[in-house]
Amino acid sequence: MNLPASKYLISNHETTDCITYERIPGYLQSQLIPNAKCFLDADESGIIFSQQIELEQFLIYYHLIHLGNGIALKRIDPKKYMLPAGISSPTDSGPGPQMRIMTGDSPDTQLEFAVNFQVYFDLTYLGYLKKEFPLFQALDIPGIKKGQYPVSKLPFRPNEVNYHIVRRIAGFRMIGKVADVFFRRNAIDFFSTYLRSLETHPPVMLMEHHRQQLRSIAAFIMEYPLEAGSKEALCDRFRVVPEFLEVPFEQEFLISVEELILQESMAAVFKMIVETDYTLTYIAAVALYDSWEDLAQTFESYYRCPIADLRKAQ
Repeated sequence: MNLPASKYLISNHETTDCITYERIPGYLQSQLIPNAKCFLDADESGIIFSQQIELEQFLIYYHLIHLGNGIALKRIDPKKYMLPAGISSPTDSGPGPQMRIMTGDSPDTQLEFAVNFQVYFDLTYLGYLKKEFPLFQALDIPGIKKGQYPVSKLPFRPNEVNYHIVRRIAGFRMIGKVADVFFRRNAIDFFSTYLRSLETHPPVMLMEHHRQQLRSIAAFIMEYPLEAGSKEALCDRFRVVPEFLEVPFEQEFLISVEELILQESMAAVFKMIVETDYTLTYIAAVALYDSWEDLAQTFESYYRCPIADLRKAQ
């Protein structure tokens, strides 16, 4: 019996293997992330289009995968000091998110791609990141210095908050310093989900209608981050008690409601700062801050970058 052919999902590409814009099929060009290096493996067995974003402490991979019938997918990760967290390929824990892309003028000429997204953290920066983000102390466990991965008792479970970060990264269209600051913070936000999954807490059993209510609240925060305001404001809007937005919310999304509001409001503020000429006073008012100084303090603490530097880099 012949074994099926394989294609390899590579997340340790040599930069010499990257391809130029001209070699990327036209139907994939709308998916390009400007700051990324591109890699293409396309033949009769399928297509793997990979984009690599290199940061000082992180490596981000965004793969689009279309395989022929019977083609197996094998994954090749970077060296052992790179710790992964991400949305798995369709051969791992599930089918993963899908995307249909038109390859011609007719609706019949579509290909369905699986989306695979990975953030790799360089463990050699662990001491530095622990000082900046205490959440990275979750990696202070025996064996980590020997290159062994910490293992959660439960599998990493991506949720809609994770997918929202992936869409934000895939849709970003700026380059240079602005992109570096943006991608680094989003990589940290995505990887933080994995760090929180390492913490063990007694599970809270939720009925499906309660889970749906939590998803509605999270969706509102992600769609209208500057209107979400606070946990108390959300309790009033959705008529829930504060306790409902504490342990149950964190269990469902691996982030507290306060952290999600901050994460999404800072993403909205970032967009206004780098894509518009709005004054900081106006942005602060829209983002419900008392003054632009308060906004600048929160923003610069979150992104580790002065607002003036981003506006100069536009």
